[in-house]
Amino acid sequence: MELNSLFDQLHSLPTIPKVAQDLILQFDDPNANLDNVARNIALDPVIAAKVLRLANSARFRGAREAASVEDATTRLGINTLRTLVLASAVTGAFQSSNGFDLKGFWLHSFKVASLCRLLAKQRGVASETAFTCGMMHNIGELLIQTGAADIAARLNRKGASDSAGRVAQETLQLGFGYPEVGAELARRWQLPGVIQQAIALQARPHESSEDRPLPRLLAQAVLIAEALEQHPDDLQAAQAELDNPLCEGLDLPALFDKLPEVLEADKAFAELLN
Repeated sequence: MELNSLFDQLHSLPTIPKVAQDLILQFDDPNANLDNVARNIALDPVIAAKVLRLANSARFRGAREAASVEDATTRLGINTLRTLVLASAVTGAFQSSNGFDLKGFWLHSFKVASLCRLLAKQRGVASETAFTCGMMHNIGELLIQTGAADIAARLNRKGASDSAGRVAQETLQLGFGYPEVGAELARRWQLPGVIQQAIALQARPHESSEDRPLPRLLAQAVLIAEALEQHPDDLQAAQAELDNPLCEGLDLPALFDKLPEVLEADKAFAELLN
């Protein structure tokens, strides 16, 4: 199958709201204007409702209820807003496929995104762009589930043990895997080229140049997420799984010290979106 043929088989291309596209383009801009962000969010009633809901949740609730998007944006801050708007936009663009665990898919995506942010901060890389790469790293899987449903159903029954195995199986059956599909969707959504490249090269990060660290960072985040999922109640065992050339140079002890708080907060955040 040709990659374009997969997109041709979709009844309609998933879309994300303009406010999300605008925020993605503003990622890591120290001069981003919170008032302008609030005005843009107010134009999308679905996202505005989720922003208010989050601002009034137990995690962020203040002395009084946030009654407007302006109140909510001030309380949440620009980084939390970006995370919420992006996650809401991307998760809202897709419906559940028959027999596919969509909730588990998004929880995994959040975990990879959180790890991308932590790794980016360790390395001095743009952290919100890294989070976006993690959030969208396997978005192509959802298009394969829809546009190549029969093949996807067979692969779902086989159950690849890790992302590398899944990409290999899809490439064998289709001629491409979810990284290529996700990168093409990112291109059609007009997302920045660095995000497109990170998604495309996540399974072969050695093809990225030294000045383009996001593919390798994303590959590392996926590997760590899989180790955590293999040992959900034993961080020490998960860390021991990462004796891998891909993780050379990482400060894994420092990373794992921060994981419990970060992952718990983002898990609650993901639950809030459902």
